[in-house]
Amino acid sequence: MAIGVSDEARLLEAFSIIEETPEMDETITKLRDLLNVDHLVYHSSKLGASPSADPYIRLTYPASWIKRYLQMGYVDLDPVIREGFLRVLPFDWSELKIHGAAEAAFLADAFAHGVGPHGLSVPVQSKHGHRALFSVSFSRSQDEWNDFKSTTLPALIQIANRLHRRVISEIFGEDRPHLTAREIECLRWIALGKDTSDIAVILSISPHTVRDYLKSARFKLDAVTSAQAVSKSVKLGLLTL
Repeated sequence: MAIGVSDEARLLEAFSIIEETPEMDETITKLRDLLNVDHLVYHSSKLGASPSADPYIRLTYPASWIKRYLQMGYVDLDPVIREGFLRVLPFDWSELKIHGAAEAAFLADAFAHGVGPHGLSVPVQSKHGHRALFSVSFSRSQDEWNDFKSTTLPALIQIANRLHRRVISEIFGEDRPHLTAREIECLRWIALGKDTSDIAVILSISPHTVRDYLKSARFKLDAVTSAQAVSKSVKLGLLTL
């Protein structure tokens, strides 16, 4: 039975799984079984800015598909990942625009390995802007899928956010600030001895924009100077030199 909108007991059971199951792999498996879906995926990254930057992923996909996905470099073709880290609202995988034969072949390969044909992803974001994607895969009929979405989506959103808060707390640290990709780039070039004008040329943006990125990074890191911001970001694991 899927979690219904009014099924508070089942939603509380999901929260209990998230809060009381020690290992995240087991947490994901239990949530999959509770939701009665084929597969469940939680995907974020330790840097928080890009889905491929030191990714943190827990999933229930079969080992054969995980191996195939890695061997084929599918992360660069996966439209769910591409769209999921840009969107803010939940989306059905059928809404995605498929660009070219390579992406179509990827989807066919996924289906052949037991992923889909139906799927739903919930983008989530922490108070510091740390993004993640919570996705479910479903293989039963279209009518069953429509019923699942209509009765379960509100609960899925709550479950996704509760799970994300746990990851943020345990893996990344509750008060860990989020830096954008541009802020990290600017700090990295500062660490390499470049000044504002140099960075502007390298990134093809104006010196004023570079200064804005550095100012924002200093504010988020509670740093007085850019050098201090570099030091703090390295200690927090936000910047790798």
